[in-house]
Amino acid sequence: MKPQQREYRVELPIGYSDENGQLHREAWLRKMRGHEEALLSDPAIAPGRLVTELLGSCLMRLGDLEDPDAEVVKQLYTADRNYLLLELRRITLGDRLMESYLCPGCGVDVTVIEDLAAIEVRSLDTGDALVDIEVALEDGYVDRQGTPHNELVMRLPRGSDEEFVSPLVEKDPLKAQDALMLRCLKRFGSLPQRELDAYGVKILRDLTLGDRQRLRQAFAEQAPGVNFERSISCGHCGTKFEGVMDVSNFFVHS
Repeated sequence: MKPQQREYRVELPIGYSDENGQLHREAWLRKMRGHEEALLSDPAIAPGRLVTELLGSCLMRLGDLEDPDAEVVKQLYTADRNYLLLELRRITLGDRLMESYLCPGCGVDVTVIEDLAAIEVRSLDTGDALVDIEVALEDGYVDRQGTPHNELVMRLPRGSDEEFVSPLVEKDPLKAQDALMLRCLKRFGSLPQRELDAYGVKILRDLTLGDRQRLRQAFAEQAPGVNFERSISCGHCGTKFEGVMDVSNFFVHS
């Protein structure tokens, strides 16, 4: 009888750099067990923290690091955390996922059987340096002195950023999204950091809808990681639209 596989090797899209600057991209996962199922059903655990707890339990090794702790998992890029969730779901429950998307044309839920093995994952090539996300806005932000600011530079979010905004996700998802963007904002035109801190999420709310869409699209197109955007066709009204796979359903639907 063939021995059962206990650990599954995957390669992170970005990787974790330790305190000595060594990059760790190989990770070994084990399947989820009842302990992790209990975490999923605990309403007291916010989503960002839940991801940290799940990965902290099932991530056995990360490069040369044995049993990486929660602090290491929190410092992983969101792109790597999402990829690990995808692979954790695949090795635990398989590649078949039943997902629903709301049709913007007729309001009907469109059910799709997704093949998780076919999901696109964008990874950095060996030796490539991780770069920030640069966004050119069309309308931009005009400050109190009338100076326009049209260029944004964003870093990629990490697990610690997810955990910070996590309490907002259920009651105000848009504010959570803006708060996450604000934490990752490195430069906005020539605005000094003290003004960015003072404005808070208001500076993002003052952007036009077109610029906000450009900001989201830049992350979708430039950032490494799992591409959760799906092209959907509604069988009821024929509308074709773009949907986003809901990661929170990974361990609920099969």
